[in-house]
Amino acid sequence: MPERRFRRSFESLEAIYAFIREVLAAHGIDPEAAYDLDLIAEELFTNMVKYGRGGKDDIAIVLEWAAPTFTIRLTDFEVDRFDPTSAPEVDTSRPIQDRHAGGLGIHLVRQIADHIEYRHEHGDSTIVITKRLGV
Repeated sequence: MPERRFRRSFESLEAIYAFIREVLAAHGIDPEAAYDLDLIAEELFTNMVKYGRGGKDDIAIVLEWAAPTFTIRLTDFEVDRFDPTSAPEVDTSRPIQDRHAGGLGIHLVRQIADHIEYRHEHGDSTIVITKRLGV
């Protein structure tokens, strides 16, 4: 299970994408799978950067491949509880002008991922996402 820590900054996103591609290549997984995994990682990482109050300087990301499932685990250290999985469902049938801002990112993650789990223990927030890949 490769783990890397990334500075709590939007500037870390390119390095996160490279990490995902590196792990996919190491396992011989089609690089096309990176699109969905990038979107998941980007949305959850940026939420941690924006809403992780009191957090340390870095966020850990663990990537795991156990065919046919790819797992992404993000851990934000020493932060207040912020559970993106508790966000209400977005009613995409409503006209855009009648909707509240926010929530579309986690909505997309819910559509793409097979399973999302959140926990907050000892001051650390961890979100685990699994995605079956058609390899």
